[in-house]
Amino acid sequence: MTMTSADDTTFEDLARRIDDLRDRVHHQDAAVQQLLEETLDAITEFNKQGLIALVQLLRSDERGGELLYEAVERPEVMALFVSHGIIRTDRTIDVLRVVEQIRPYLVTSSIEMDVESVRGDIAYVRFAKGCNAPDQATKDEIMGVIMQRVPGLKGVEEVKDAANQAFIGLDTIRVGPG
Repeated sequence: MTMTSADDTTFEDLARRIDDLRDRVHHQDAAVQQLLEETLDAITEFNKQGLIALVQLLRSDERGGELLYEAVERPEVMALFVSHGIIRTDRTIDVLRVVEQIRPYLVTSSIEMDVESVRGDIAYVRFAKGCNAPDQATKDEIMGVIMQRVPGLKGVEEVKDAANQAFIGLDTIRVGPG
């Protein structure tokens, strides 16, 4: 396996790699999954403690505070702080995080779903139509998982396309030169 430098790898590439590795682990036996989970928990806690110490140090100095606010404008820094619980997020981020957690299931089930918006305590999702449209029971199950995993969320509703109400009278259609 070849390692690339941080300069060669984008944030999106790293996120895809994590998703791929997470998916590969799900296909291992339970003992391997448990060992990896414990290892990741230990590494996460180790990193969290270091990040908290860094944030406290930066906040103790005026210029450090400015740098900290500048740093969280970068998506990779914000994601790091959010994933370690250092920065609180709104429900939109929480809903998106849950969708990313269930993304491997959605992909393997050929289900396309997007989060349209989160307004107040209701999340609005849109499912693909046609061949990739899941049945209603599957939609209900997915929406139920999102609701269970996001604290304070009161509902998840499917956004459906409005029926096409365009009407063209036959007498307005001309064939040939007009």
